[in-house]
Amino acid sequence: MSARRVLLFSDAQLYAGAERYLVELARGLPKDHWAVEIVCSESEGVDALAAEFTDAGLPVKRLPEIPTLKARGAFLKVARYFATHRADILHFNLTDPRSCNGAMTAARMAMRGRFVCTEHLPTSTFDDRPLPFRHRLAARSTAATIVNTAAGRVAMQARPHHNGSVTVIPNGIPDPGDPTPEQRAAARAELGFDPHHLLVGWVGRFAEQKDPDLMLEGIRRVHDVIPDVRFALIGDGPLFHATEARINELEIGAVTRCYGFRRDAAELLCGLDVLVNTSRYEGMPFTILEAMFRRVPVVGTRIAGNEQLIAHLASGVTYAQQDGDALGDALHVALGDRDRMLRFGRVARERALLLHSLEGMCARTAQVYDDTLSGQ
Repeated sequence: MSARRVLLFSDAQLYAGAERYLVELARGLPKDHWAVEIVCSESEGVDALAAEFTDAGLPVKRLPEIPTLKARGAFLKVARYFATHRADILHFNLTDPRSCNGAMTAARMAMRGRFVCTEHLPTSTFDDRPLPFRHRLAARSTAATIVNTAAGRVAMQARPHHNGSVTVIPNGIPDPGDPTPEQRAAARAELGFDPHHLLVGWVGRFAEQKDPDLMLEGIRRVHDVIPDVRFALIGDGPLFHATEARINELEIGAVTRCYGFRRDAAELLCGLDVLVNTSRYEGMPFTILEAMFRRVPVVGTRIAGNEQLIAHLASGVTYAQQDGDALGDALHVALGDRDRMLRFGRVARERALLLHSLEGMCARTAQVYDDTLSGQ
């Protein structure tokens, strides 16, 4: 039997975790069963995403975002594409409950019917507002929704316009392998820290959602008590320069370095002793998954996506969000006993291998496709 065609669609304006999900899914779906095509927006913010797909030999089409149905030119261009490109599965990647709905309406008007969606933030406050017509139409056309947590499934099923099945499929990534001492030493050297220091990292977008200021509050509560600990902040975003200024204000620059965006951030993770997540809300962060595969314990806020990944006091530590004292206490727990820290890392890798393999995520997603096509 020839491979069935699946079209993966995203109208994201930047390359973040939800778009990383598409990359992993596109690479991991079994090619003998699924011929993958990708559509993403024309925004410059996702040029790197399109380049990754192209480098992997996957066909990519760039189409305009449809901000409202009054954007007739964009709507007609997207509708024309769907009318002339038939796929067995249209899989829309939604970063929040209102993304992609213009494209879903265009696909519906082009007589392309039942959809599969992935919701990365199903508990969003978007649910508190009435849904316009195009969102209700998109919901009615959705045959199956994929979420990555049990909390997400509850939120999806509670929506007044929800339709179709809801399946929990945790995010997965390829196993980069158990890091060697040489890899750890190389990552530490690349970051410029002495081998004898304990190294705590923070990796993410410098934006309100990720709350980098909370990370600084945690640093302020730890560095005097544990003098050999150092801190590395990796990423960029609108709050980057404000964070640098705040580091100087708090006088923690001697123990804290900001690196900006690094394409090798995933490789640098294995040089850390602990990774910190300070997010106010998340889907299921890939940075935490990458740390888990590399035996790096995670200290993360007690939110749905993090709690699904971090086994409290077994593979890491969770703490109350937006609470600097709670973060400081959690860091003391993670850093205060080296044997416990190593045990956390070992359990983290075991959990990643068992629950978050790329093969498992893609096999379960392919089953959703098969069930959708068979009308289940």
